[in-house]
Amino acid sequence: MWDFEQCDPKRCSGRKLVRLGMTKLLRLNESFGGIVLTPTATCVLSPDTDRQLMHSGGIAVVDCSWAQLEQTGFKKLKFHHGRLLPLLIASNPVKYGKPFQLSCVEALAASLYILGEHNQATEFLNKFSWGHQFLTLNKQRLQSYAKCSTSKEILCCQDRFLEQITRVDSSNTESYADIYAELDNQILADSSSSQCSSSSEDFTEQRTETHSPTDSNFGQQDSTVIEGEEINKVITKQIDTLVSSFERTKLFTECGKNWDRFYKRNGVRFFKDRHWTTHEFTELSSLHNRTPRSLLEVGCGVGNFLIPLIESMLSISKAGIDIAEESCVSKTNGISRIYACDISQRAVDILDERLKEFPVKCNAFVCDVTKTYSLKAALSSLNSVSDQEFNNAEHGVDLVTLIFVLSALNPQEMFTCLCNVASVLSPGGRLLFRDYGQYDHAQLRFGRGSRLFADRPSYVRQDGTLSYFFTKDELANLFSNAGLSVHRLHFVHKETRNVAKDLCVQRVFLQAVCEKPAS
Repeated sequence: MWDFEQCDPKRCSGRKLVRLGMTKLLRLNESFGGIVLTPTATCVLSPDTDRQLMHSGGIAVVDCSWAQLEQTGFKKLKFHHGRLLPLLIASNPVKYGKPFQLSCVEALAASLYILGEHNQATEFLNKFSWGHQFLTLNKQRLQSYAKCSTSKEILCCQDRFLEQITRVDSSNTESYADIYAELDNQILADSSSSQCSSSSEDFTEQRTETHSPTDSNFGQQDSTVIEGEEINKVITKQIDTLVSSFERTKLFTECGKNWDRFYKRNGVRFFKDRHWTTHEFTELSSLHNRTPRSLLEVGCGVGNFLIPLIESMLSISKAGIDIAEESCVSKTNGISRIYACDISQRAVDILDERLKEFPVKCNAFVCDVTKTYSLKAALSSLNSVSDQEFNNAEHGVDLVTLIFVLSALNPQEMFTCLCNVASVLSPGGRLLFRDYGQYDHAQLRFGRGSRLFADRPSYVRQDGTLSYFFTKDELANLFSNAGLSVHRLHFVHKETRNVAKDLCVQRVFLQAVCEKPAS
C-alpha cells in the first residue's frame, strides 16, 4: 500500500491493515509489479488475466483522500498494471452508500472476491466492525463480477447495475445521512395516519393513558425464523468482541471532544433539517394558537430541529423574506422564550450563525446535561434568577425536546439527564422525546469491537460518538424515576428502500410525550 498521508492514520483502514501485518507499506518511490488499484487507471480488473498476476505479484492499493484526488501525486508511483474496480457501494462510515468511493480495505476485499479469493476477502473485512456490511450491500454485484472472465464482461455487467440506478435517480447519490432524510420525508408524508397526530390534543388537557406500540413483528421472536436467527447472530458477534473497559472510560470522558470533532468535520452537512416534528408532536403544531410559551431544545446540534420550527412559526422559507420585526413577533406569539443547548461548543457556534438570518432571539449555550443540576444552573444564569425562583411557572420551561439525544449518552448518566430536564420544566410542562428503538437498522449495522456492554445495547461509532437502542419498558421506567408522567409512549416502525442500491433499511424508533406533574 502507498500512503499519501491525507487521512487520519487512526481511522485509516489501510493503516490498520499495516498494523495488523496483513499488508505492507510501500515507499512512494518504491515500484510494485502486481495489480495496483488506483483511480488513475484506464483498465478494469480482468479475472482471467489478473488472477495469475495477483498470485505472482500481489495486489496494491493507493491510500489517498477522495476529496484531494487532483492534488495527489500519482505520478510518483512506479507500477505497470493499474486497475479500476467496477461499480460497488461503500459501506464504511465515512462514505456509506456512495458508489465507487471505497476505502482501502473495501477495494482490496473487492478485488480478492472478484478474483476468486472469497475467504481472504472476508478475512480482511472481518477486522472492521462494519466490514460484513460491505459483502451484504454488494452481494449481487460481487457474485456477478466474479462469474465474469474478461474486462469486457465486467463492464457489461456494470452497465446493467448502472442502468438500475439510472432508472431510480442517477443524480441522487445517497449517503448514510441521506437515508435519514428519506426517512424524514416518509414520516412527513405518513403523518396524517400517525398515531401521534390522530387527534388535536389541547396542551393543557390532562391525559394519563399510554398508547400501545404499532403492530410489527420486526425483531421479535414471533418474526420469521430466518430474520430472528440473523439478528441473534449479529448481537452475539457484537457481545463477543466488546470494547475494552479502558476504551469505554476514555469514550465517556471525551464525549464532548468527540462531538466537537464531529461538527468540525461535518458542519451542517451530515444531519438533515427535521421538518416532520410539528406533524408528529401536536404540542408543536398548535403553538401558534396558544398563550406564549417557552421552549428548550436539549442536544440542539446545529439546529436541525430548531431552524425548521422557527421557519414554520415565521411562515418564511430559508431564503428569507424581508418583513418587519414587529410582524415576526406577532407570528411567533406561540413562543415567548427559546433556548437551545449542546455539549459541543462548535455546534452552538454554528447554530448561532444560522440563527442570524431569523429575526428571533434564541439563547444557545453549552451544557453537559449529564452533570447534576447543570441545566437549571445554566438557565437560571441566563434569566438572572436564583435556582429557587426558577422552580415557579414564570421562569420554568413549558416544552423541552429531546430528539435523538438520550441515546448519545453514557447509559449510566441517562437518568441524570432526565432529572435535569424535569428540574427546568414548569408544572404541567412537557417533554417531547424521540430516539432509537431496539433492533433498529443502525444497531444491526454495528460489528465487532463496537458494543460497550454485554447487558446493554450501547455502541460506539467509528468517530467516537455513542448510540443506544431502547426498549419501551426501559424508557417508561427512566421517565417515571425522573419524576415525569408518561402521556404517550409508542414505537414508530419505518422501512426505507433504495432499489438501485439493493438497500432495504428497517427503522425502529420510540416516541414519547411526558409531563411534569403540577403538584
